[in-house]
Amino acid sequence: MYNLSPERADKFIRYALDCAAIVAVTDVRGTITFVNEKFCEISGYSRNELIGANHRILRSGVHDAEFFRSMYHQIANGRNWHGEICNKKKNGEIYWVDTTIVPHVAASGKVDSYTAIRFDITERKCVEAQLRESREQLEIVANLDVLTDLPNRRYFQSYLEKIIAKRAETGRTFFLALVDIDSFKEVNDSFGHPDGDRLLRTVGMRLRSMIDDHIFVARLGGDEFGVVFDETEEGLARAFFETILQMLREPIKIASVNWHASSSIGYATFPADGRDTTSLVRAADLALYRAKELGRDRAEEFYPELLLQSEKRTLALLEIETGLRRGDFHFSYQPIIFRDEIYPVSFEALIRWHHPERGVIMPGDFQAGLTDPAMSALIGIYMLNRVFSDIKTMLEMGLSFRRVAINLTNADFRSDVFLEQFFSLCKQTGIGPEYFCVEVTEGMLLGREQKRVDRGLRKLHAAGVEIALDDFGTGYASLTHLQEIPIDRLKIDRRFVSRIITSSEDRVIVKGVIDIAHGLGKIVTAEGVETAEQAKMLIDMRCDSLQGWYFSKASDLMSLPSVMNKLTEQQASLGNPPIFSGALNETSGSCF
Repeated sequence: MYNLSPERADKFIRYALDCAAIVAVTDVRGTITFVNEKFCEISGYSRNELIGANHRILRSGVHDAEFFRSMYHQIANGRNWHGEICNKKKNGEIYWVDTTIVPHVAASGKVDSYTAIRFDITERKCVEAQLRESREQLEIVANLDVLTDLPNRRYFQSYLEKIIAKRAETGRTFFLALVDIDSFKEVNDSFGHPDGDRLLRTVGMRLRSMIDDHIFVARLGGDEFGVVFDETEEGLARAFFETILQMLREPIKIASVNWHASSSIGYATFPADGRDTTSLVRAADLALYRAKELGRDRAEEFYPELLLQSEKRTLALLEIETGLRRGDFHFSYQPIIFRDEIYPVSFEALIRWHHPERGVIMPGDFQAGLTDPAMSALIGIYMLNRVFSDIKTMLEMGLSFRRVAINLTNADFRSDVFLEQFFSLCKQTGIGPEYFCVEVTEGMLLGREQKRVDRGLRKLHAAGVEIALDDFGTGYASLTHLQEIPIDRLKIDRRFVSRIITSSEDRVIVKGVIDIAHGLGKIVTAEGVETAEQAKMLIDMRCDSLQGWYFSKASDLMSLPSVMNKLTEQQASLGNPPIFSGALNETSGSCF
């Protein structure tokens, strides 16, 4: 083994240290008494410029006075100090050094000088700074909605948790609101997603303009925003949310159109309506649901009854879903009699829930399922499969009929699933579209889903499905809609029919509807016919077809042959052409 003498080893160590480390010696006042070549190379100063100068010549300003006081206190007491220091070169550039300062203690026991050994770590510090900046950027991105530049759901959740924890200590009130844009889907469907994004950015900008020390706003996703109003008075909160509604009603330029977007707001109060984020958000969400239920473009406050209604609705939906899986839902069919010929008739399919414990339940008693969009869509698909099966059975029984009318809802048009299933079943079963009539209400032609409904109806109509407008005269459909939308049949609501004998106004309305419909090339069905007098008067008005308990109540599938036999056996005596003189059911009532 090659051994170095102590003198040579000491010389070699000094050489190695001088090559790698930045070395300086100062007296106790910080005056530099020695520097190595590496020190000069890194700092940019010559040896002559450094010797005799105070070490403060290298200060960058990054560290405060307390930093140096702590360091000097430690080394002045004879203890080594280690840390990272940012220094400044002669040309003004900064550099970082990993530093160890060793105090030299004289024979007297006092410190008389310091040796500082440093290693350049500037490159590492630059990488660390870049990583830190990247992490900060990632943190910003993680908490920011890039479309609106508002905080996102993640940050909203964190903010809400913090303000709840803070207010829990004092019991001080604040308000949480959920804001939903009423017309967002229409903009997306009518103009496309880029314009939908433009709507969201504009709404975000308007909400952002309201932010101050008492107002926090975030975009929670889709067309929903969250607002925290940190005030204690309910009156101020109500006024503030009304201000938001008014601000969002201002027209927004979408594809060269001044789009009037409205919004719905539901709000809840801490701590009265919820003491944690989950319960408070749920309360605001229930209030938002109530605002939409009452017609949208309004702000609604949470009240405890909403929670009870929600729980009841949830249980009802679960029970309906169970009933669908068990096949508890069936159709009853009510004949529609034509003025010009008794036979064949059409049928309207009317859904009934054959509950294993509660017996037959009418649609009005499971309204929760029909108004809930997701459940209504499930019922729609179930209905399709069931009615195709029933029509197949009718044909196998040799029953002759024109069409079967099925009632559709907005949920059936929200996606392509319903129409795809309809045409798929037509292909699978060989039962063509010409066997069907679909009935829609006036509200569906005027509501938020209008464009989707219109597209769906046109597709069905083009395939041969008859389109009927149900309960005509009870909504807001205009004659323009009858021209623009492919409507084949108008169904006069039973409320008008029930009063045509006693009310001259209703007679004028019914006669006017029939004449206008015929003038537009459409046919008319009168619903709720319960007496011979009503039937005769409608025939005299040249109403095309009649439906109601005077002829037959809605009957189950297997009873239809018997119903049809009785209809054909009846002798008409109300005029020419023939219509029926006697009802198959003596009991009067509503046409379901």
